[in-house]
Parts: sequence; structure tokens; C-alpha cells
Amino acid sequence: MRWRASIGLAVGDGPVSSIVESDHGSEGSAREWIEHKLPRARFPAWIPPARRADGVELFGRVARGRVVTGRLVPTWESDTGTAVWHADRAGDHVQWRRCPAGER
Repeated sequence: MRWRASIGLAVGDGPVSSIVESDHGSEGSAREWIEHKLPRARFPAWIPPARRADGVELFGRVARGRVVTGRLVPTWESDTGTAVWHADRAGDHVQWRRCPAGER
């Protein structure tokens, strides 16, 4: 099992896409990565500045799971029974909340 830290893009209440991901051996390491990267993260260039005021947000997520190989493209599968950490930017720091698996 690994811990995946990701910074994603959300519109309203729903995630749209992941911008960058990093796999870690521990939950603490994954959360530290988010705390370092998320406050400095920038919107992708394909999102014009005018759209950023329309509820588009960057967020962090830490989930436990594994990479499944043996397929055409290796894929990430979250551990469905494990809660997920979500992080929101709050100035130059991160606010964490723990959510049941499967929630944003």
C-alpha cells in the first residue's frame, strides 16, 4: 500500500482533474508534500484568469491505495475502506479535513 498525494482542480463541489500527483510510503510524508506544494500551486495555463473567479479551486487530497499493473496503462486504486484527507488552501497554509472514502 502507498499514500498518494494529489493536487486537483475542482469546479463547485466536484473534482475535475488531477494536476500533479506524488506517491509516498506514509500518510505523514504525503501530507507534508501537500502542505509544501498546495499553497504555491498555480492554475493551469488553459484556465483563463476570468474563469478562476467562477468557483474554480485548487485542492489537495491524500488517499491510501495501490497502483494496479498488468493492464495496458497502470492505474491507481484507492483503498475503499480508508478515509481520505482533503486540503484547501488558506493563504500560505493548508486546512485539512478528513472525509469518508469516496468524498471530495
